[in-house]
Amino acid sequence: MGKPTSSFQNSGFNIIHNFGENKFSGALPVLPIATDRFGKQIQYAFLAGGNNLAGSLGENIFGTADDALAILAINISNNKISGSIPKLLGDLKSLIFLDLSWNKFTGQIPEDLVKLRNLEVLLLNNNDLSGKVPSSLENMTSLHSCNLSFNEFSGPDVAENKMMDCSIFRGNYVLSSLPSVVTSVPPVDHKHVKKSPKPEHSKSRRHPKSGKNGVYLIAKVSIISAAVVIAVVLAIVTLLCYAKQKKPDLKVENTISPQRREINVFNDIGVPLTYDGVVQATGYFNRSNCIGNGGFGATYRAEVSPGTIVAVKRLTTERRQGIPQFHAEVSTLGRTKHPNLITLIGYCASQLEMFLIYNYLPGGNLDKFIRERARRAFDWRIVHKIALQIASALSYLHDQCNPHILHRDIKPSNILLDNDYNAYLSDFGLSKLLSTTETHATTRVAGTFGYIAPEYALTGRVSNKADIYSYGVVLLELMSDKRALDPSFSSHEDGFNIVSWACMLLKEGQAEDFFFSTLWDSGPQDDLVKMLHVAVLCTLESYTARPTMKQVVLRLKQFQPPPG
Repeated sequence: MGKPTSSFQNSGFNIIHNFGENKFSGALPVLPIATDRFGKQIQYAFLAGGNNLAGSLGENIFGTADDALAILAINISNNKISGSIPKLLGDLKSLIFLDLSWNKFTGQIPEDLVKLRNLEVLLLNNNDLSGKVPSSLENMTSLHSCNLSFNEFSGPDVAENKMMDCSIFRGNYVLSSLPSVVTSVPPVDHKHVKKSPKPEHSKSRRHPKSGKNGVYLIAKVSIISAAVVIAVVLAIVTLLCYAKQKKPDLKVENTISPQRREINVFNDIGVPLTYDGVVQATGYFNRSNCIGNGGFGATYRAEVSPGTIVAVKRLTTERRQGIPQFHAEVSTLGRTKHPNLITLIGYCASQLEMFLIYNYLPGGNLDKFIRERARRAFDWRIVHKIALQIASALSYLHDQCNPHILHRDIKPSNILLDNDYNAYLSDFGLSKLLSTTETHATTRVAGTFGYIAPEYALTGRVSNKADIYSYGVVLLELMSDKRALDPSFSSHEDGFNIVSWACMLLKEGQAEDFFFSTLWDSGPQDDLVKMLHVAVLCTLESYTARPTMKQVVLRLKQFQPPPG
């Protein structure tokens, strides 16, 4: 795939005020820009996320918008700013990125924001906003990423909004009692429900210095993190690719019953599963039971009998492109059994409704664990357990299954945890089967940017070594305080990622600077460095030099911590 482009790339003079990730306090001052000093249009970005700023956001905080000033990006997330969202933000016609998340804003979303016809990213999550969401928000065709979760929005207009899905509005407790899109359900008690915790920005001992090199202009000036923009671009590309497919796989369609609504069961859980019983247990797919949202549908918590909870992954009926992924999930998990693979209990496939039923894992996914580890148990034993268990599951898929199974989408969000931090590999919608005589396959590149092996991205040639590369990236994320495509990497050359960073520190003899601070301090440091070497071997550019997952398992067992 070529380099992503952005509408930020215009002519003009660029000014970036980047005060992010500091400890500034007090109120935001008015920030006038002297447009008459430069003689041509100024493209401006103000970044102040991750501080302790308080007070309210004045109506004229960014001065007067005029033809000479194009304010492209505003990020004041992760502060303590209160009061209402200024209506005058709607006059910033050039605004592309607006992040006001993780503050204490109150009141309603100003109708004036709908006038921002160039806005691509709108993040208002984790505030105290209330009232109705403007119905015209769904008509903002430029908007690619929107998050309104964890507020107090209400009103029937929201329930009918076409933008409705559980990721955008999740955590709005008043909304959770509204009628769902499918049918009405009784309101639920949310007295004891808490908002998701605010992330803490852990800092390693050594951070790359800021600079102006990057993949494209926005990365050069740190307007938006590269990860956000790339994710948006990939989402658009994926949708366009699927839109070109005129009809779904006929083989899959032939397995779908026209009207029959019955559950096909793979694993008996001691409770009879019926279509009506499962759907009712999800609250008729009510938002209050939504525990996750993927590319082709949402996952819901369902208590099918007292004390028996399952997870139900529902294929959105409008997205019929998800049928091949549905079929891959059924055909793969229906034939496998391993203690560290998610269990497919059963499925329903009709023209009216399609969903998969899994064992419910209350610990969430590894992505959430990584983001919240500063506030929960996190030590060498847990890191090693997760690493070994996922390696064992992949070794089973690569070496013991017949045909062999390539997962093709190893990433933290596809690794689930129970309450004891046991890890389970999930989401086999992109999996590929290889006969025992095949070493690779050539196919359309699939997966998540940042975790895709370089040879697979360049040639479409996929083998088990591509899964091993992805596993190595996950292992690096688990041990450090960086993500695969961390914003701090924008100061380096194109293509610099967590793999490059790990190799650089090892080469400079500064391995200790790689690790999450509390992990390194608690040790054992020798074993941590050994695991870092395993991760680096898994991510070698030459895929033939990477170890097999069987070899990774054996290596990890050599420095396994004693039980205790």
